[in-house]
Amino acid sequence: MGTMAPDELARLWRQEKMSVEMAIGHITQNLVQIQSMIDSQRQLLHSSLEQQRQLLLTLQEVLPNAAASPAPTPKKKRKTS
Repeated sequence: MGTMAPDELARLWRQEKMSVEMAIGHITQNLVQIQSMIDSQRQLLHSSLEQQRQLLLTLQEVLPNAAASPAPTPKKKRKTS
C-alpha cells in the first residue's frame, strides 16, 4: 500500500469510498514518511550548523593574529606622461 496525498484521502473519505481502517493506514504511512523527512532535515541542519560553528572558531583564532600584524602599506602609483 503506497502513501496517498491528504487531499485524496479526504476526498475518498467524504465520498465514503474508503474504510476507517484504510484511512488510518494511509494516515499512518504519511506520518511515518513526514517524520522520516523531518529527521533527515534535522540531521542536515545539525551538520551545517556544526560546520559553521567550526568556521567561526577558526576565524576567531585567525583574525586576532591578523589584526596584530601591521597592514601592508599601499604603493603609490607613478604618473606617466
